[in-house]
Amino acid sequence: MSTPEIFHIKSDIAELKRVENFLRSFFERNHLSYKYFNKVFLCISEAVTNSIEHGNKNDLKKDVTIHIKIRNNYLEIEVHDQGDGFNFKCLEDPTIKKNIKNETGRGIHIMKSLANKLTYLNSGKVLKINMIIK
Repeated sequence: MSTPEIFHIKSDIAELKRVENFLRSFFERNHLSYKYFNKVFLCISEAVTNSIEHGNKNDLKKDVTIHIKIRNNYLEIEVHDQGDGFNFKCLEDPTIKKNIKNETGRGIHIMKSLANKLTYLNSGKVLKINMIIK
């Protein structure tokens, strides 16, 4: 198990480029196969976008923090925001007929389909993502 690397950004969607660069550097430093990069980045970018828009409500005074570490054969990623949290037990299924045309609500569904495990902590202010990488 490794010590987590921690990366802070402001609640600005433009910061996603910095997140991508941080993740690329993490992959390089840890000699991880790039065949996993897009899948991991998609999950992290969805989580960060949710934290910026829904958690921190685009408040530039609030930060989003990413913790990432390698644990055996998987990545453990946490995305923290400074929002009020949310009731993650009441998420709508974006694939059912009444929600299919909604413009939001697909990010968590995408993350669930790509990650091996998603766990919400601290009343929904932290999303923990586990992804097998080896």
